[in-house]
Amino acid sequence: MLSVFIPSSRKCISRRRYLLLFFLAHVLSFIFIAVSVKLHFTLLVIIFTVMLHYLVINMNCQRLRDSGFTYIKYYVWGTLAVYLVAIVLMFAEKFACDGFGTPLFLIWYFTTFSLLLLAPTETNLSNK
Repeated sequence: MLSVFIPSSRKCISRRRYLLLFFLAHVLSFIFIAVSVKLHFTLLVIIFTVMLHYLVINMNCQRLRDSGFTYIKYYVWGTLAVYLVAIVLMFAEKFACDGFGTPLFLIWYFTTFSLLLLAPTETNLSNK
């Protein structure tokens, strides 16, 4: 099941490329989601949101691999667990932004992004 998240590309993702890809994925997803909301296509909103998170998890896995992290499956399991717990808490709190589900998700999301942005790239992978 987790093999869909394991990075298949051998190309190294540097800090700059990771930052640009992260923002590009979010901007494009925001545009697609905004258009879908405006047109009242709820299913497309869900599909684009799932695709965004798949892309982010995959980019994070590639960045972890390029930083020398070998236990990528633990990151994927942890991320999916945090997403699931956050969604359950959001449902239980009736999607209140001052509840615990939204901050839990946002803390995990941006902490992971910040740490991977600061993580060094292994030198033996950067020449590929």
